This record gives sequence, C-alpha cells and structure tokens, in this order.
Amino acid sequence: MTDEPNARFPALFREHPALIASGFYVFASFVGMFWSWAYLRRFGINVFNYAQISDFLLASLKEPFTWMLVMLAFAMVQADNAWSRRVDRRAKTTWFRWYGSPTYRMINNFGAIALICVFIFTYATLEARDTRDGKGETVDVIFAEGGAVKRATLLGTTSQFMFLYEPTTERVDIHPFEAIHSISFQAD
Repeated sequence: MTDEPNARFPALFREHPALIASGFYVFASFVGMFWSWAYLRRFGINVFNYAQISDFLLASLKEPFTWMLVMLAFAMVQADNAWSRRVDRRAKTTWFRWYGSPTYRMINNFGAIALICVFIFTYATLEARDTRDGKGETVDVIFAEGGAVKRATLLGTTSQFMFLYEPTTERVDIHPFEAIHSISFQAD
C-alpha cells in the first residue's frame, strides 16, 4: 500500500459503497446550510431557527452555482496536490520536502473545505448585495386571511416558512406557508 493518505479513500468507497450516498447527502447538506446561513444572515435571519436538515439539502440544489464553486475549489486543491507530488520527487530544501510530503496533501483536504467556505461566503455576500439593490425575484403573495396583495422580493423558503424582503423599506418578513393562500410572479 502507498504512503499517500488520500489513496485510502477510493479503497474505502469500493469496500463500502453506501458511504458514497451518505457522504454526498452530508456534504450537500453542509453546502446548503452554509449557503443559507451566509445569504440569509445578511438580512438578519437566523435560518437555523426556521429550517430542518432536509431544507439544507434542497438549498444546495436550489442554488446550483454553489456546486460550481465546490468543483472549482476541489480542482484547485487537486492541482496543488499534483504539483506537490511533482515536487516530492525532486525536493532539495526543507520547505520543498514538506510541501512535497503526503502529510501536506492530507492537510490540503482541510484547505479544500476552507476554500469552499470562502467561495460560498463571498458568493452569498454578493448575491445578498444584489438582492438589497432590488435585483431579486419579485413575487406577489396573497394571504389565507385575505387582504391586499403583498409584493416583495423572495429571499428563500424552507419546508415551513417563506422569507420576503421589501427593498424600499428594508423590511424582512417571515411567513409560515399555512398563512399563505397563493404566490404569483411574472414569467420571464
């Protein structure tokens, strides 16, 4: 067996294929949870008060660009690991020996997680800024008890709640779905 710590993962997944589906579910939920937190916190919403774990899985799928960021971070770390393996073969100084070591490549996995978090946090911050500037999806909401139609920007939803934002007043409203009669929007 090789001394490369990352080489153990493919063998582990071959021996226990159910770990692939479970691992994807956990990772996708983490991506959705981090995206939801980073985006909605810019509006003063603590998403953890309104969401269930399944909402986070769906949040990552509702925002597919986050997966592009995940793949970009993964590709960057894999490229760095490939360069590290090249350096490992001809290391002359102490720094290059460490950079070329299998330990560096194993630690680099945590760098991938940090890079994913930085990318998603930056993207969520930019999206929140655009939403505050009035570039979000505008919806008309009719409530179950009647009343006037409410026009607002849709920030997002969970399985039980809808988050609305009014750019002119900078007001955030959170409504349970059972209080909503209908939602309509202008088709593109």
